[in-house]
Amino acid sequence: MIGITSEMTAVGWGDRVREAALLPAGYPRALQQAGCIPLVLAPWPWPAARLMASLDGLLLADTLAARRPGAAPPPGPDGPADQARDTAERSLVRVAMETGLPVLAIGRGLHVLNLAWGGAEPPANQGRSEAPARELRLSPDSALGQLLGQSVTVPAADLTGPALGRLGRGLTPVAWAADQAVEAVELAGHPFAIGMRWHPGESDRVKLLGRFLAAAAGRVAGRPGRAEPATRSAGAGQAESASQAEAAPKAKAGTAST
Repeated sequence: MIGITSEMTAVGWGDRVREAALLPAGYPRALQQAGCIPLVLAPWPWPAARLMASLDGLLLADTLAARRPGAAPPPGPDGPADQARDTAERSLVRVAMETGLPVLAIGRGLHVLNLAWGGAEPPANQGRSEAPARELRLSPDSALGQLLGQSVTVPAADLTGPALGRLGRGLTPVAWAADQAVEAVELAGHPFAIGMRWHPGESDRVKLLGRFLAAAAGRVAGRPGRAEPATRSAGAGQAESASQAEAAPKAKAGTAST
């Protein structure tokens, strides 16, 4: 079971406008297709230790709003909800990282991870890049570099929010733009803790989620009384299916297999 953070926002509901916990369907759908259960977490003050103990991984999602975590909330009804989300997510990611729970942080989630681990935001006047795309260099020794290669081209639409400020303790930069801005980090010594400023493309997302879910499955398998992992990575599942298909004789048309 993978927890995914969401944001509270106003949406049209019939002839009324109501608050709703909102999350784009892309990541929950990808996790469901990979064979695990995505659990959407509303931005509320959860009992972090109890919740993390029941999950196999945590995905810190991006946000629709441009506001950075930790920044002053805007006036109006969105302010308290944003503050509540900041508080809830930092609490969750602290417990997740302290207990070795696999963590994947995307876009806004990267800043939440960094702040929760003692980092700082960049100057307030630092905005988004106006370039149509950015060429990012990845560390070949990092988990991210081993998955995605030594460089990636990121369309401007997939690169969200400002670059990071001072990095939190133990966070290692693993991806850089041409101006040396840090675009991704990993937590040294953690089984899987990656934060990245961009949304990976479809093929890269499959690889990334595959490694993320493999780490979650390994954690589940190591628990007492849990012989079968509750999650499967997309990559592992596809490789297993391919291997079985090559090893088994072809079944005749119309023959059922068990």
